[in-house]
Amino acid sequence: MVELDAIERSETLGQKVYERVRRAVIGGAFEPGEQVTIRSLARLMQVSPTPAREALNRLAAEGALEFGRNRTLFVPRLQPDRIRELYQIRLPLEDFAARAALPHMGKAHVDALTQCVEQRIVALGQHDYRTALELNRDFSFSIFEAAQQPIALRILEGLWLLAGPMMNLLFPEYADHQLGIERAREQIRAIETRDVEALCQSLRTEREEAAELILTKVGRGEVARSSRPAMGAASRG
Repeated sequence: MVELDAIERSETLGQKVYERVRRAVIGGAFEPGEQVTIRSLARLMQVSPTPAREALNRLAAEGALEFGRNRTLFVPRLQPDRIRELYQIRLPLEDFAARAALPHMGKAHVDALTQCVEQRIVALGQHDYRTALELNRDFSFSIFEAAQQPIALRILEGLWLLAGPMMNLLFPEYADHQLGIERAREQIRAIETRDVEALCQSLRTEREEAAELILTKVGRGEVARSSRPAMGAASRG
């Protein structure tokens, strides 16, 4: 089951539940086709059904969830044309963010990114795909957030919100061959040497490689495989 922290009662529940679930979707914590229920989410985050319902309805409005029969919510399965569209939009925007970020990135950023890669290698070695995807999100958004471009950042979050679940299709290949790790190391070296063109090229290559693998699997009708139960399996509602 997806691990989501309980909400502190001093926080605004509706917004906090929404932000945490949104972040989880961006990080690939939900798989394409997975059912998400109000009751299971409320139980998982230790809140009443009302803030859970509000969060899921907001995510549905953003396209991260879709209503099925009887208004059951599911994580959508993206078709190839929509996957291509997402990557075509992401590439230039991530290029823009990376170029804006580099002047603001220093040793502290490099150290944090390096630690993130090391943790990701450990997760991949343990076949902990969920953690690997979360670390991939953290790595990329550490760069995007350094750009200090809030409008671009919010748009990128929206694009990753749609793309996050299909990132599960990168496995087991990304664990077996550690695909993406070398790209991350390239990006760290580019930041260290202040080489913005190398940084942008590595980001673009990484995205193109991921898109190719995802599209290949979608074309073959493959689905993501996980050892954890779907969120809706334990509680329907």
